[in-house]
Amino acid sequence: MDYYGELCTKVYESGKSIAEGEELAFYLSHVTEGMKVLEPMCGNGRMLIPFMQRGIDIEGFDISDEMLKLCVVKGNERGMEPRVFHQDMRHFNRQDTYDLIMIPFGSFSLLPEEIVPLCLRNLKESLRQGGRLLITAIIQQGADDCPEWKETNRLQDGKNTIIEYKRMTYDKDSRVLNSKLKYHLIHEGEVIKEELMDFPMRMYGVEECKELLYKSGFVNVIAHEVLDGYGKGNPFHVFEGTI
Repeated sequence: MDYYGELCTKVYESGKSIAEGEELAFYLSHVTEGMKVLEPMCGNGRMLIPFMQRGIDIEGFDISDEMLKLCVVKGNERGMEPRVFHQDMRHFNRQDTYDLIMIPFGSFSLLPEEIVPLCLRNLKESLRQGGRLLITAIIQQGADDCPEWKETNRLQDGKNTIIEYKRMTYDKDSRVLNSKLKYHLIHEGEVIKEELMDFPMRMYGVEECKELLYKSGFVNVIAHEVLDGYGKGNPFHVFEGTI
């Protein structure tokens, strides 16, 4: 898996820089004083940095070096030094243990289905007794195909322009929304760089997610629905499990 190159990271940052509102409040509500927190798939630090700003002991990892570099820069600009490292969740094996591990913003749905049990097991082994896992998953819903490239974003980058294009197809059998993204860096009307990204997003059912956690050895599994999590009328679902 390889996500978020240089151009993709810049466009992502332009619209998803720092978590706020109901989403941030929900995750903060699960933290108590003295907790040690881990955020796998932490990306650009949109959740990690506001946690650090509140004095929470948190570290994170990701497979995208571009995202991790951006996270460190953003932290440094705020007088902080984010503790982040490059890691693939399939091979995650840390000596440290944590009170809370969280994967916000639906990043969990980017994991290929065949590696999910291994990833959950690796995370479980890094939790202290009584520790909790929180994962936001994309819940199954209707999805319209968009088989042709369509411009979805445009960002000015100094004297250059970054244009994002997207096309999507939904596989009902596998319940995977296959999103392909293309980024063009334009200088004086010419494409001087292109990036192609593949984001297969696995859609889940509520009971299916709960069963995944139970099968991975978690107990007291709870499904939370945060009604206005991404703004008014835009809910998300978080699944909580304890060991």
